[in-house]
Amino acid sequence: MNITLYFTRCYERVKRSLLLVSSFFLVIVIIVIVAGSLFAKTEIETRAKMGTFVEITLQGPKWQNFEGALDAAFSAIDKVERIASIYDKESEVSRLNQLAHVKPTVVSDELFILISDSIKLSKASDGAFDITVAPLVKLWREYRNRDSIPAVIDIDNALSHVGYNRLRLDSTEQTVFFEEKGVEIDLSAIAKGYAVDRAIEALRQKGFKSMMVNAGGDLYTFGKKNLFNKWRIGIINPKNKKGILKVLRISNEAVATSGGYEQFFTYKNKQYTHLINPKTGYPIEKIFSSVSVIAPNCTLADGIATAVAVGGEKSRKGIKQSYPEIEIILDE
Repeated sequence: MNITLYFTRCYERVKRSLLLVSSFFLVIVIIVIVAGSLFAKTEIETRAKMGTFVEITLQGPKWQNFEGALDAAFSAIDKVERIASIYDKESEVSRLNQLAHVKPTVVSDELFILISDSIKLSKASDGAFDITVAPLVKLWREYRNRDSIPAVIDIDNALSHVGYNRLRLDSTEQTVFFEEKGVEIDLSAIAKGYAVDRAIEALRQKGFKSMMVNAGGDLYTFGKKNLFNKWRIGIINPKNKKGILKVLRISNEAVATSGGYEQFFTYKNKQYTHLINPKTGYPIEKIFSSVSVIAPNCTLADGIATAVAVGGEKSRKGIKQSYPEIEIILDE
């Protein structure tokens, strides 16, 4: 047989085989897409929680219990709010603030984790993140609607009770102790992210594999948006709220954004943000327009975003050393 003819026939056989295999896989892909469109369902629900709006996007087969899963997720958020709210006098944090300076106080697993994680982040950020900032937050909140700011003596008095080194944790007894009266904690800069994580876990326990929980910009995505694509997240441009600073495509990751561009008040032509520097006692000057953090969980993303917004470049470097897995996106 002519050698050229032999190789030509071999080539034709291989070509036909490849076409058959390609056709087979194409049919499979079409079947998967059609089946997905016939049996897949997307449910989006928004509820007011933790001082913001929490939106949950849930995807799965139509026969799954969407209503039960959503209720479980929002219940998980409610539980975090009952633990961490500083506005609820019956919350666990409020009770801790009343008692922990008297004696070591036993706390729940969730609260102990939150406080422990907060102290770790305080050390990594050189104190830019500090949950004992509560006395300062309370003081400045009183002046938000006034045509004045707190007196220096009042700021100094509040500042004298601030410092994460005043907290004593006993992991064996699971207790928290405040070294002096006047020390209080405020978990607002980390609790919302923790609530997102708990909501995601509740949805996973219900068997769902594709979801996003967004609590006022602090969010976590699990699984993929569809068969081929990750979730698409746009970071708002603080200089133009109708514009997008950056588009992210993420899966099984969290994103949180912090900055002084949304919440502030003006006194004598000077803007005061809602972010208090726990070292100076004053609201931060604008360092970055916004700070966005991509992290393995939303608790970490939420806390780090605040820490970098408050502490600037110095905090960013220390945090990257302690948490190399995170990514920080700055808009200066």
